Amino acid sequence: MAGLAELVSNFGAAAKGKLSNAAVKGAPEDQLRTPLETLVLQLAALAGHQQTAAKLVGETTPAHLSTRPDYAVSVRKALCGYIEVKAPGKGFDPRRFTSDHDKRQWQKLKTLPNLIYTDGNGFTLWQDGELIATVPLDGDIETSGAKLAAPPGLLGLFTDFLAWQPIAPRSAKQLAGIAARLCRLLREEVAEELERKNPGLTSLSIEWR
Repeated sequence: MAGLAELVSNFGAAAKGKLSNAAVKGAPEDQLRTPLETLVLQLAALAGHQQTAAKLVGETTPAHLSTRPDYAVSVRKALCGYIEVKAPGKGFDPRRFTSDHDKRQWQKLKTLPNLIYTDGNGFTLWQDGELIATVPLDGDIETSGAKLAAPPGLLGLFTDFLAWQPIAPRSAKQLAGIAARLCRLLREEVAEELERKNPGLTSLSIEWR
């Protein structure tokens, strides 16, 4: 099995090929998707999971919705967490984002229990809005190519991410807090669809009122 250094080197080479292709048009973060998917699945195997245990499901939410992250990740068919991908150079610490869109999105996504942010140059792991790990890569995702490297902490970050298990609430207060966070996320998504006058949600809203 390839080691961490080889996996990150391959990731850098694949990403550079995508990002530097003048014939390909589209959002830079979209060019990271295939190389990133390959890297995550290979890191899962390196972390000890069976080859087909981890799955990445790209979210199908239209681009105008900012609520859902780019990927849902499952391990052995159980939802594990989420990954949000940003354009290279934008950063991987959402607390430092400057655009209103990214700030609003972070306020929504921080309610998720297990979440990774990445722009290809590094990764942060968040659990219930708390920073668990920060791992910057050595190099630049757009220019380093096969010379891109990572510290051993990258494998540790993904090991913790993939090993996440929900903690059952021990009291009614804890249960209410967990439910409230997820309901806020759902409320935001419904509100965005209502603003767009989604026919199904609009008619349901009128009936309830």
